[in-house]
Amino acid sequence: MKNILQLLLIFILLYSPEAYSQSENSDLIERTTERYSEITPAPVDFSDLTDHLERMKDHPVNINSAGTEELSQLTFLNDRQIKNLNQYLQTYGTVYSIYELMAIDGFDSATVMKMKPYIRIGPETEKHPLRPKEIFKYGKSQLILRYEQVLQKQAGYGVADSILAEDPDAGYMGSPVRLMFRYTWTYYDRLSFGISGEKDPGEQFFKGSQKNGMDFYSGFVSLQHTGILQQLTLGTFNADFGQGLTLSTGISSGAIPGTGNLRRYAGGIRPSQSLNEENYLRGIAVVLKKGRFRFSGFWSNHRRDANVTVVDSISGQPSDFSTFTETGYHRLPKEILNKNVLRETRIGGNLNFRNSFLSVGLTGIRSHWSASLNPEIHPYSRFALRGKENLVLGIDLQALWRDLFFFGEASRSQNGGMAFLSGIQANAEGVLFSLTYRNYQRNYQNLLSNAIGQNSTNSNEEGILFSFSAAILPRLGLSGYADIYRFPWLKYRNDNPSLGKEFQVQADLSAVKSVIMYLRFRTRSGQINDGENVRMVNVPASVRSTSLRYQAKWQVGSATALRTRVEWLQSRTGNAKPGSGYLISQDLSYKIQKPRISFSFLYALFDTDSYNERIYAYESDVPYGYSVPAYSGKGLRFLLLVGWNPFRFLDFWVRYAHTWYSDRNVIGTGLDQVSGNTKSEMEVQVRFRF
Repeated sequence: MKNILQLLLIFILLYSPEAYSQSENSDLIERTTERYSEITPAPVDFSDLTDHLERMKDHPVNINSAGTEELSQLTFLNDRQIKNLNQYLQTYGTVYSIYELMAIDGFDSATVMKMKPYIRIGPETEKHPLRPKEIFKYGKSQLILRYEQVLQKQAGYGVADSILAEDPDAGYMGSPVRLMFRYTWTYYDRLSFGISGEKDPGEQFFKGSQKNGMDFYSGFVSLQHTGILQQLTLGTFNADFGQGLTLSTGISSGAIPGTGNLRRYAGGIRPSQSLNEENYLRGIAVVLKKGRFRFSGFWSNHRRDANVTVVDSISGQPSDFSTFTETGYHRLPKEILNKNVLRETRIGGNLNFRNSFLSVGLTGIRSHWSASLNPEIHPYSRFALRGKENLVLGIDLQALWRDLFFFGEASRSQNGGMAFLSGIQANAEGVLFSLTYRNYQRNYQNLLSNAIGQNSTNSNEEGILFSFSAAILPRLGLSGYADIYRFPWLKYRNDNPSLGKEFQVQADLSAVKSVIMYLRFRTRSGQINDGENVRMVNVPASVRSTSLRYQAKWQVGSATALRTRVEWLQSRTGNAKPGSGYLISQDLSYKIQKPRISFSFLYALFDTDSYNERIYAYESDVPYGYSVPAYSGKGLRFLLLVGWNPFRFLDFWVRYAHTWYSDRNVIGTGLDQVSGNTKSEMEVQVRFRF
């Protein structure tokens, strides 16, 4: 510890005065992936988060011709900044330099640098006709191939045939390799095509149950900006409207407190290459725009995995299922039995009216399944969705008046259950306040709702969420939120109505231009059934967790970047003795211009009393790859990521991560268990751009 502190002190003293600007979007992705990993046990593909940003880099917004709707896609701009920018353009006309934006009230150098990759300064948007000659000449392609594998032998692989003969589910049917490919072709912002495929570890490849190669494919063809037809998409897509209460698919950075702005910037319909095998839409989608009105409509039809409980004796087709299977794994015979057994059809859309100060939207979606959903009967699932279909209707509103922004949404499911969300955001000089109230009734039923909340679904929850951010000094910012909520009905592992609260405060300091750091404090409390209770009736026990994180980023010269993180966490359930843990990590990134090679190195020490004190930490990965390990137990982890760009059209990435534990002789459980106290992961990716 003493040596680490001395090393950090040397880095601080030897900083370079060159400018270093923190990327707001990379921090947003880091926060979102960490929080989603905390609540989602299965691996998640977060590519939708970066796809939008990559498209905006390729097709930046023209400041001089963009309207409020286009500027809202720059999620780091608040409504006051967008309003002031529009007023500046109306008063003074064309902007000729990006640095001219700093003359607008609410814009500073940091904001302009965040905007720079996603905007352009120029005349009206150029026209790119859909002629075969131009399409083939100016179309751009990108192909990514990826291989991943745990290097140690896991219990589910290499199981003897004699054991499999007695129990076919005693071992995985495929190899331990994970394979992925992703191909994207774009012609400016007019025409695009994409297809992705994935084989998870343990799944077969071009044999057995996977004769088509990959276990899951996702793709689309999309036409944009053709007169009144703003978009026509065939294939896989996401839909996100209003505040996400009536309809929102994919990953949202505003669905969990602390991950984004309380005011939701809905993305509408977007093509998707995501490899998440749950709650996706696949079919046809269209977006029409005329004047101030925009209509988005879609039809989705595809098969889904489900746990079938009753099979029709005459047709042999499933008639009842208990749950959707959302892991996407098809490694064992019992998992393959659940694959694509259910047909899901969804039809829906949104009609929106928008002007400079008001936006009103109507959203509806009808879902139908080929079998009847009948979950197991428990007291906490009394109000869960049942049957073959569901219809959800909603209305959303956004209004801007001076420096106040009002937003809200109301939604109703087919059974009469209601859900409401409303909020106000105040933009003053250097200060942003948001206050949101939510009331999701216990009988509100919607599988595609993804609004702000603490529950696993947007139902059985009521809460008030307050958020703020302020520039205290030129180089010091303060932000935080307070969420106080309750669950009026029972929940899983909670046989009583319960209460909860969560608080976070963060101080951001840019001591010098090349050093940016923050200190974050977060505390959470809730209730679950008391595991120590010996009475016939379960009673609630309080659950509390507190964490403190310090993180600093240094830009040492133009080629070297450092990131230091220290985090401490404590948790306690009921009257039991509290457990605690800590994580100390150091990242080092270095780039060599000639040859074009980059290195990223991570060294982390962790010590936690139990899995309850696990700490999630985002770490470097290959492009379109995401890694958020849960540090638990005692040990260390190091990671090396090497990138090589020998030609403009080609780059290679190799990633090796190794974790060593000092408190165990086996790692993991079940068929994923590794004998020994070390676990290594290898990842190789190649990307072609042409």
